[in-house]
Amino acid sequence: MLLIKGFKAEPETPTFEYDPEAVPKAYRKVEIEYSKFGVEDFDFGFYNHTHYSGLETHITNSYTNAMLQIMFYTLPIRRLAKSHITTDCQREHCLFCELGFVVRMLEDARGTNCQSSNFCKVVGVLAQNHNLIELMDYGRESADHNYGHMIQAFHRFLVDTLSLEGNTYPYNPWLIPPPPNVSYPAAAPITQVLGVDAKNVIICTNCQAVREKENMMHVIDMIYPRKGMIVQVVTKEKRSHLVALVKVPEGEDDGDLDGQSSWYLFNDFAVRNISEDDALSFSANWKVPTVIYLERVDTRERLSFTALPNEIDPSILCQDTNISSNRDKNIMKHERLKPEELPTLGTLVAIDAEFVSMQQEETEYRSDGTKKSIKFGDLDPHLSRYTLTPLKVVYKKLRLLVDRGCIFIGHGLSKDFRIINIFVPPDQVIDTVDLYFIKSRQRRLSLRFLAWFILKENIQTETHDSIEDALTALRLYKAYHEFESEGVFDNKLDELYKEGKQFVRKSAASH
Repeated sequence: MLLIKGFKAEPETPTFEYDPEAVPKAYRKVEIEYSKFGVEDFDFGFYNHTHYSGLETHITNSYTNAMLQIMFYTLPIRRLAKSHITTDCQREHCLFCELGFVVRMLEDARGTNCQSSNFCKVVGVLAQNHNLIELMDYGRESADHNYGHMIQAFHRFLVDTLSLEGNTYPYNPWLIPPPPNVSYPAAAPITQVLGVDAKNVIICTNCQAVREKENMMHVIDMIYPRKGMIVQVVTKEKRSHLVALVKVPEGEDDGDLDGQSSWYLFNDFAVRNISEDDALSFSANWKVPTVIYLERVDTRERLSFTALPNEIDPSILCQDTNISSNRDKNIMKHERLKPEELPTLGTLVAIDAEFVSMQQEETEYRSDGTKKSIKFGDLDPHLSRYTLTPLKVVYKKLRLLVDRGCIFIGHGLSKDFRIINIFVPPDQVIDTVDLYFIKSRQRRLSLRFLAWFILKENIQTETHDSIEDALTALRLYKAYHEFESEGVFDNKLDELYKEGKQFVRKSAASH
């Protein structure tokens, strides 16, 4: 391996499937090979030295990653998506909502890798319902699969779906000032941005009667400056994947370009700056354009978003949303927030999140041996006795807590936030797994062990309770402050690791 001074060696975990003479390295398909720690020890930063976030692979329908990047860097679409998540959208599976959530995540992450699994799941649900687009299980696609045709079909479906989901006819706001004396209502916002006015003239061949119909089409054939494109990269072996080539909008580079091109290559989680010639050149057979986005030079002057909502209603935090028809109020463990109790900047929020897959067994074991105790019917709206809340509602509440500046306290939160597809700024996260940690020891301590040693409590004795874990993390945080104020925290941490070492030895001996 040739090492160049000033650069780290490339991590060995990603594998590239292509002949290096056929496809430039930056365009080759990148893979994540998960270790026993999952994705937590993977060095995404090696593949992205920019502050523009990439998107992870190994997710069903992650072929849509390139399309998401195009949508994100098309500012009018970004504005519409951000606005849509502030509305009272009642659809359980809404692509516009999920696009808005991804947009907010990419805005906040600023170079940190992100995951769009919620968006991809909704794509899967709608694909099954409408049978208009394909499902693609990552890693199981055929060798000669044509991603170009696939992303084109998905793009048409996406634009039509966003137009439908964002349509509040006859109450759509005008984004472009209408002509004088216009009496008809505005079209859907996405149609105003991406559509063109058209008139269909139908003439009967028998009676020569003429009928005219005004409409807007999502088909554009004009010469505008190129904004971005999705390219299918095809190897000599006819294996392909998709990348996005995007011209970053003015004002988004924060002066970071320093004379560089404003074009960037988004190859899933690998992101890099490229020259304009590289982006717009198609001299080789391996590079095939599939979707091209153009933008009017006067877009910002023509469009007005002042009539769109831009804040999530905070009263959602006071709502008790439940879709279980058999909820037993006697076993409820939560209380509604009162309006005067709404969290503000700096409010501490203890949190623990568990994610289970409906395709796996309903009783799952944690790494420390405790059961999650998900029983038959617990997650079924028709059978469950518990409060069941749609994922979108939960996400909106989390989004609002982040936006209001709350501080999240928990144990191992980075994985939870990544899986739920939300980026929380580091200064809003207090993780007890990091508080009680000595870097030189490498080993991180479990919540169960910390509760036993620090709080003298036994938790997770039979089943796993997220409320118990969240409260335990909060008490550990308070204990940390007490130790710090007494000047004994470092000593306590040494005692922790010594006891942990003895605990591991005893456990090994008993087996």
